[in-house]
Amino acid sequence: MESNTKLVVITLVLALTLTAARGQSICGISYAGLYSCKPYVQTKNPLTTPIDPAGPCCSALKPLTKDDFQCLCKQKTKINPFVSGIDYDLATKLPEKCGILASTC
Repeated sequence: MESNTKLVVITLVLALTLTAARGQSICGISYAGLYSCKPYVQTKNPLTTPIDPAGPCCSALKPLTKDDFQCLCKQKTKINPFVSGIDYDLATKLPEKCGILASTC
């Protein structure tokens, strides 16, 4: 019974965290935008299919400014659950794959 209670509490905390994160952003990109790109840049089993330039990830990146990209580059040295598990080498290639000119980290 105790392990089930822990699982319920963990699930509830995660659900509340994700609900609270809706509408929030970091460096000019929404958390939803970050999550749409995460399958392409995660450290474990990154999505190897070509990224769709008209897809949700690229759509989230297109409005970003040079300063936004520089801000995202600085996130790799910070502890943030929304950017954990990211392969930064893959992440720095995303703008190019989306056809976006961005400054490099």
